[in-house]
Amino acid sequence: MYKHSLATIFSRPFHGYRFSAQPHQTTPLGLWSGAQDPTLHSINDSSDQMMRSLFQGYSPIFKPHYLGWEAESLLRLTPSQQMCYYDGKLFGGYIAFLMDRILADCCKRDKPAFTAYLNTSFIQSVQPSAPILLRAWPEKVEGRKVFLKGSIQIPGKAPHDWVDAIRTDALFIRPKP
Repeated sequence: MYKHSLATIFSRPFHGYRFSAQPHQTTPLGLWSGAQDPTLHSINDSSDQMMRSLFQGYSPIFKPHYLGWEAESLLRLTPSQQMCYYDGKLFGGYIAFLMDRILADCCKRDKPAFTAYLNTSFIQSVQPSAPILLRAWPEKVEGRKVFLKGSIQIPGKAPHDWVDAIRTDALFIRPKP
């Protein structure tokens, strides 16, 4: 039997950030008890601050779509958001994180839904200092399943020209009523 949760063991620094997931309090049967440990308050506060800094400047604009809602958000990353594994190339995990958020927001306008899969295709690298345009829209709805597409676009060579750097296909599942 593990004494510590895996979230606590695997939380570690990442380019100046520390993600500390809240460990679940469990009963002897391993079921979540819902009990809140008062020492976790500071962990939750720092996690909230980190999330706010990662989404700083993110404010999607929603437009009606015949299958729900589509969303767009123009984002200029602050230095604290410019996470690069290689110099001059935005970290792919952060890109997937942003795409998951805008896709989820498309679902949330109607009813909440959870990510079942997120397939991200990296067509071009994204410069951390360039403005990025996040886009998401529903492609198909089958019962509780919502199939979505999205992209991150970067400025092209011509003025007011945006080109796809990232393309995403996703499936979100709405909870049972």
